Amino acid sequence: MLLNLEKVNIKKAFELFAHNQNFTYTAYPRLITLYAIKKEFKHIPELEWNFEFDHVNVNKNRVIIEYRQNKSDNFSFYYEIPLSINFELRVFLAKSSIHFLDLYNFLMINGLIKENQFRLKAEYHTIPHFVINQKVKRYNTGILNKIKDNNDFDGLPVDDNIKNEIDLGFQFFNPIFNQILSQFQI
Repeated sequence: MLLNLEKVNIKKAFELFAHNQNFTYTAYPRLITLYAIKKEFKHIPELEWNFEFDHVNVNKNRVIIEYRQNKSDNFSFYYEIPLSINFELRVFLAKSSIHFLDLYNFLMINGLIKENQFRLKAEYHTIPHFVINQKVKRYNTGILNKIKDNNDFDGLPVDDNIKNEIDLGFQFFNPIFNQILSQFQI
């Protein structure tokens, strides 16, 4: 189930999955946290925020922040935040390993990234991607607890550490996405 990260869709997901402990205790508070953070980034209109929840495969539970400028069939620029206990911000550049490697080489040759600047993650069932969060590895549990018990979506507390980590990622990679788009006329 892939839905736009909006209040109405989060409430709909809560109604569907309220019986699921993983959703109630892990995914839901993080969805609300990321929804509060999303509202802080209204000034970046080229980002489309969605979330996915699968009650069977918890590895599919995530928020996807897609860079909408992209019109290519081979490349897909998006950020991914798994809805898990620990915070991780991932960046995907392509829809296949081959295209990712092409872009990775382009970024290295042009000095847009340095070797080992970001952790590169490549698994047999996942497209290669960067893990770009540098400092923050966990959500603020005090904020998660406040959010979990709050049914009001207005005036939500913002986890500033997570917000800052996401902001750094946007500041670094959004210009890279633009450069790739213009260089390859994607």
